[in-house]
Amino acid sequence: MLLRTGVFAFLLTLIAPLGLAQVAHAQEVGGYTNMAYDYAHGTQVEYLATNGKSWLWYPGNDVILEGRWKRQGGDMCFAYGANTYNPATGHRGGGFECMEFAAFWGSIMERMPGDIFSLATRTTPPFKLNKERTKLEKLLARVSPCTKPPPVEITVNVTRSKQEAWSCESVIANQSRSKADMGSAASTYFHGTFMGKPCVKVDYDRAFELARKSGLGDAPFLKILRARAATGNPKAIAALKRHGP
Repeated sequence: MLLRTGVFAFLLTLIAPLGLAQVAHAQEVGGYTNMAYDYAHGTQVEYLATNGKSWLWYPGNDVILEGRWKRQGGDMCFAYGANTYNPATGHRGGGFECMEFAAFWGSIMERMPGDIFSLATRTTPPFKLNKERTKLEKLLARVSPCTKPPPVEITVNVTRSKQEAWSCESVIANQSRSKADMGSAASTYFHGTFMGKPCVKVDYDRAFELARKSGLGDAPFLKILRARAATGNPKAIAALKRHGP
């Protein structure tokens, strides 16, 4: 009998030059499919419905585990069947098992809106999930190759009392909100991507403008720009003439 892990040690860290901007606060928990990972249990996928029900796709399991979730003060709580057992905490199913919300939020590697794997209407998983670390988009491509994946979000504990979810759209929308958001948008405009996926057209001028306003300065990007220019990239060559030696 397998169950989700308890408190995960992994917490994402915000690094200013590579940071991203807020799209949703952690209160928006229901209505998302989450992918969590830790070394002991591997990849876990779970859909949390807005009505407090949950469906867990656990590595190696032949069934989808239906349960319940709720927020209780500063905790996130889950309850599964009486015949389940959490080997990480020694807790048997039936009643709610709680952890700090920051620990729950920090364990989520990625999330997408909606029940993208239709877990709520399944009794068995689409296929047996491996423990190896992966991405929601890869799993979705295997389940439904023709389906366009919804926007991916990553979750971050900014502080123990403040959690955020970030996406491509939020980076662009909030680019003038604060210096941190300017730095986030600068990186996005410079590379044109979010989480390795196309996000916005590369705009070196906008990237350097935002980097300067944010206090990052030119240094984080000039080295990369020089390397791109050295390959003969005409856009990088032109930008290097405008922004640095």
